Amino acid sequence: MEVKGVAFLARRLMVMQDRGEAAWRQFLKEFAEREPVFAQTVMPVSRLPVDAFVRFNEALVERLYDGDVRMYWEFGVRSAEYALGQGQLKALFVPGDFRRFLLFTPGIWKGYFTEGELRVKAEANATELHLIGVPRPHIYFELSVMGFAAGGLAMLGAKSLRHEVLKGFSKGNAEVLYRFYVTS
Repeated sequence: MEVKGVAFLARRLMVMQDRGEAAWRQFLKEFAEREPVFAQTVMPVSRLPVDAFVRFNEALVERLYDGDVRMYWEFGVRSAEYALGQGQLKALFVPGDFRRFLLFTPGIWKGYFTEGELRVKAEANATELHLIGVPRPHIYFELSVMGFAAGGLAMLGAKSLRHEVLKGFSKGNAEVLYRFYVTS
């Protein structure tokens, strides 16, 4: 499994906003000494080995976010806010497009990761997001992807938004299954 460079660049932007460019550069310089793949320029289409990318996120959260793994969820939320507020998804959705947005999320997964699959099952009162086939299960993938879904729903105007974790890497499962309940 490889992770596309766009995921790395999203983290860079977020860290620079949160901690400043100097903190980002210092962290990356030190981390690249341990993981040489990050010493090279990462482009949106670059492919990063999944293990190196996971170690990058673990070190980033440990060093710059006090080890709070809930930041993975925040990474997803903020990525959705960027994508729907000023990024590539802004023109695709209008307020209230909850179901359509969730049905679109498998394409987001494919845009970031080369393996695994995000499936969507839309029902009358809830929508399930099911992440399967991820060869390197890690809480980063669970929380950032489901955080993206939650952040996107909020950006599209969800007033009452809640989710249920049915399965997750965070629970020791080999797959992730969340059920989202949304009202406008």
